[in-house]
Amino acid sequence: MFGKIIISTIIIVILSSFVFIYQSIPEYQGEWSSKHIDNDVKIFRDKTFGIPHIHAKTLKEGYYGLGFVHAQDRLWQLHLRRMSSQGRLSEIFGYRQEILNIDKYIRNLGYLESCKRIVEKLSEEARIHLQSYADGINDGVKSLQILPIEFKILGLQFQDWQIFDTVAFIKLMSLLNVNDMFHEFMRSKFDELYGRELANILGSVGPHNQFDSNVTEVQENEWIQFIQTHNVSYNQKFQQSSNYTNDSQNIKTKKYNLTEILQSIPEYYSNYIFPTLKASNAWVISGNHTKSGKPHLANDPHLDNNIPSQWYQAEIYFQMENQEYNYIIGGTLPGLPISMSGRSKYLGWGLTTLYSDGGDIYEEEIIIKEGEQLFYKFNDEWIPCNKTVEIIKIKGQEDQSITIFHTHHGPIMQYYLENNKLRDHKGHFYSLQSIVHIDDYESFDGFIKFAQGKDLKQSMEHLKHICYPNNGMVFISHDNHIGYLSTGRLVIKEGHPEENGYVKKNNKEWIRYVPYSEIPMIIDPEKGYIVVANNKFIPENELSWNSQPTSRGRRINDLINQMINKGQKFSILDHIKLQSDTYDSYACNTKDELIQLLKKYDKQKELINEIVFLENWNCKWDSDSSGALLYGVFEYFYSFKFHSQLDEAVIKQWNNFYMFDSFHFKNLIEMNNAQPNDQILNQPYCNGSVQDKCAQNLIESLREAKQYIHDKYGNQTTDWKWGSLHNQVFPHAFSKTPFAFIFERKIPFHSNRRSVAVSSYDLDGSFNGKTGSNYKQIISMDPEESNFFVIDTGISGNPFSKLYTNQMDIWKENKYVKMKFGNRTDYDLLYVIHPN
Repeated sequence: MFGKIIISTIIIVILSSFVFIYQSIPEYQGEWSSKHIDNDVKIFRDKTFGIPHIHAKTLKEGYYGLGFVHAQDRLWQLHLRRMSSQGRLSEIFGYRQEILNIDKYIRNLGYLESCKRIVEKLSEEARIHLQSYADGINDGVKSLQILPIEFKILGLQFQDWQIFDTVAFIKLMSLLNVNDMFHEFMRSKFDELYGRELANILGSVGPHNQFDSNVTEVQENEWIQFIQTHNVSYNQKFQQSSNYTNDSQNIKTKKYNLTEILQSIPEYYSNYIFPTLKASNAWVISGNHTKSGKPHLANDPHLDNNIPSQWYQAEIYFQMENQEYNYIIGGTLPGLPISMSGRSKYLGWGLTTLYSDGGDIYEEEIIIKEGEQLFYKFNDEWIPCNKTVEIIKIKGQEDQSITIFHTHHGPIMQYYLENNKLRDHKGHFYSLQSIVHIDDYESFDGFIKFAQGKDLKQSMEHLKHICYPNNGMVFISHDNHIGYLSTGRLVIKEGHPEENGYVKKNNKEWIRYVPYSEIPMIIDPEKGYIVVANNKFIPENELSWNSQPTSRGRRINDLINQMINKGQKFSILDHIKLQSDTYDSYACNTKDELIQLLKKYDKQKELINEIVFLENWNCKWDSDSSGALLYGVFEYFYSFKFHSQLDEAVIKQWNNFYMFDSFHFKNLIEMNNAQPNDQILNQPYCNGSVQDKCAQNLIESLREAKQYIHDKYGNQTTDWKWGSLHNQVFPHAFSKTPFAFIFERKIPFHSNRRSVAVSSYDLDGSFNGKTGSNYKQIISMDPEESNFFVIDTGISGNPFSKLYTNQMDIWKENKYVKMKFGNRTDYDLLYVIHPN
């Protein structure tokens, strides 16, 4: 009897699971009605990939349809982005200290009050369109039979989406793309340990400390023409500063608790939540250099590879005010009613992170007077801090309140650390000034107008009003133009620009923002192409002085130039090959220097085979490459041969960014040119005590790599493959729970962070890739040529749907989905939403 009960229970559980799985997958065919639209909204999909094509009478109703499909396919992602960007994760997960730390940090950023003001003062047009998107999300939720499994596991309900949620999401996304401020503590620690000159070298501060810094997005002759035409007022030239003094007393008394600070930045806790734009590639080719005679555009933004994908493909087909139909198709980010990378009938566009410096950490001197009132010192006066109180709700527990203090720079970042009290760093605290604290009332209007534009220059002018994020964008048009624009506020600051790489003293202020008319914008450059790949965006001046170069920018420029110089014309296939390129130009350009150093210092001749192996490597990070495996493991061990005084978490942050590339490859050349016992071979930042320790570290690292690979793969070099060690991982918010097997995925992969086909991996010993080209598109303005796009996982966020990962394999193999757009109805599925 008991056995029959057990069997019956198992059967019931299995049947219930099948019912849940069936009901959890949204209907892509059917009807719905809504009071929020005036005309039918039709959502067409194909069965293979499920990409929605939204046919609407107006753009406003198109945004409604986009919200509807975002809710159908990515509701958990929407909810997580909303709660994370508002510091409300504890309402989801309950009391967990690391989650509460994130909430405190987000509230401490101090932008939520700005979000409220923005919502109140939006233009009527922006409000209508954003509300229509929110209405679509909320109706999409109502159309679901049951909420996604994540809601069931946590016992959650979905709260109606508001305009405020969209504004808060773009604020946080933009702030986490203001990259350099997160490195200011690190450079300041280097300054404390080694002095400013070596700190500049280690932190790649200034073009003289950067490797290959002459590859810029806007090139020298184009920039000269632009500044002359637009009377640019900020093109100041600088030399390496020699005005720094190393105050030994300060070194004794001022200590940056760097490990605690770096470990508390949310990026360390929650890459699966925040879609930070780590990097990207984009380029445009004039019709003069294409086989079709029409311009081409290629773009692949690089965010963290999560599941579901950061990106979501969709098309909106709509009627403009002049009764003409237009369409917008490309990559959207659930939470935003905007195609960030895509095309319309008349324009194509792609984006990358600009790597301008739109945020600074300020050191503040603070005293407490009159009970709990804080005062900060500025221009020799003690000024009272503004104070706000934030209430953090915690699921299943009492609320917690935190007090946030503000200087005129911005919020004091007391919640970098893992408690709710001010921490005294020898009497100093740190405030954050960022462009994200600006009340931005114009960006959404700019996007809405741009989406309906025909004329390239006029449409680009609309995007100049975007306050954030800071992006480098490229464009093509139906009438054969190409263009470049940097979006987001650009800041002019006091002092030498090298000082901006460090925690700032509070007497170095932001002066002004660059006027709209002086924002870098280039149309139809003489060379016939534009490449943006997170390189310095303009030639050296105060805005680009500390911008980091990338090997991807070098490689893309070189390959495009090679074709043009040979008189070859570009086809769509050429862009596919370029987006899938695994060549590491920085490693190859310094391979001879590395080999010479290894041969010189391998006194025992124990690494002859490994050195020959590296000599024969073609510098490509292909999955089956044994040379890439050896170089990758060697580079991993070498990256920890520095800064014995610092915690491993700090070293990892330095090694995982472009500043390490600049230092490392420049340093290889300088060490190879040195004589034994020269200072460059015995710098204090290198570990060890032997003569020429910096070069000896290369030998030790290759020895360790040899041992690691032999232990793991044996002596047969045919078994040495980069793809055997390197997987691309797609984590989920539940990855560190018993439910991880349901949600998370990983696949063997190719590439590294310096190849055009990017795969960045953290130096944690796993060699797992975390960041890559989550979305790729290739666009031609020739109506006879096919356009393509692909994402790294699939449209659906439901792990039980066949659309959860069905683009993953083609993405891995550098294949694409063909774009279908315009007045097409030849799809498999149709969902119609009628006006109520």
